[in-house]
Amino acid sequence: MTLNVLLRVQNVFGTVIVSALMFGLLLLPKFIIPPPKYKNLHKSGFQERQTHPKSAASISDASKDVKLILYWIPNSSGFNYFGLKKYHSSFEDLKCPVGNCKVTEDKSAAYDADAIIFMGPALGKKPEKRNPKTRWIWINHESPCHSKLSSDWTFNWTMTYRMDSDIYSPYGFPLLDKKHDEAKKRDFLSVARSKTKLAAWTVSNCNAESRRMEYVKELQKYMSVDIYGSCGSFKCGLDRDTKCSDMYDKTYKFYLSFENSFATDYVTEKLYKILPLDVIPVTRSGANYTRLGIPPSWHIDTHDFKSPKELAHRLKELDKDDVEYAKLLQSKAGIQVSSWIRGYCDICAKLHSPTEPVKSYSAHDIRSWYGTCKPPDDLQFIK
Repeated sequence: MTLNVLLRVQNVFGTVIVSALMFGLLLLPKFIIPPPKYKNLHKSGFQERQTHPKSAASISDASKDVKLILYWIPNSSGFNYFGLKKYHSSFEDLKCPVGNCKVTEDKSAAYDADAIIFMGPALGKKPEKRNPKTRWIWINHESPCHSKLSSDWTFNWTMTYRMDSDIYSPYGFPLLDKKHDEAKKRDFLSVARSKTKLAAWTVSNCNAESRRMEYVKELQKYMSVDIYGSCGSFKCGLDRDTKCSDMYDKTYKFYLSFENSFATDYVTEKLYKILPLDVIPVTRSGANYTRLGIPPSWHIDTHDFKSPKELAHRLKELDKDDVEYAKLLQSKAGIQVSSWIRGYCDICAKLHSPTEPVKSYSAHDIRSWYGTCKPPDDLQFIK
């Protein structure tokens, strides 16, 4: 083999090696910085608590490549959407897999920010100049019935309770506590026997689009439902959240977790606040709960019954059967609900991902995707 041939072979071989190394470097971030996942299921069907090992791209390396996220607050009157101010200094408390991001409310940073979060319920006035490299994020946790978006807006990402959002941000992430098996050993039969009342419901919107009040009034013809809040006659003190939750936990067997609107994936704190308690939630919405990681053993869905009368019959059966009721409590023993705010981990991960595609949504695109509320389909008893 001549010298020229040897040189050509070496050059080709070197090119192949360099190409392979470059291809590997391109793929490497995909494995070092994966988007956070919250859908890992235990063999029992519950979601397992996530643990996030620190890596080269963890919060400890925030100084290397920090991404700036701006919360676009419409005014300076203390507007606080979903308690975000708690995390306005760093992502450290979120314990994200990728946490090298920081946040600000300083509007003068709008052009230099890597992302701007616009609150759907209160968008305010746009920044004067838009940087094409800055991701504009539309965040909304209201149903389509209560959402408006003017036509002059364009966004890059969506962040909502819908699972097909760019950033999935439900009202809560139900998790299986590591001590679930131990929690199941608790004496739930004694808990069942200690209950003195059948069902409770707290509600302030008496004319919701879901027409839940009409459903409950029909239900009350066949069983007792104590209604708290401005739509009912029962009260539980000034410290409503704490006192009411404690009372539900100790006194009631069932709680009506009825949503104000029927919409895709729309499930709110009305369910997530009840899941950890010793109460069985009775749910009514337009969502597929199993799709959201909430198995049937955790709740009783009104859509499994032909009418409120049939539902009442089942609930009264369980009220008389403490053993069967105790099994329902045991099935969700140790359930914890992780804050919806963990969805912010996805923003940081996406900002650091070199493979994240460029997207753009007009207001019309978002309105078409977000859709409209569904009419209730379980009011056949009304004539």
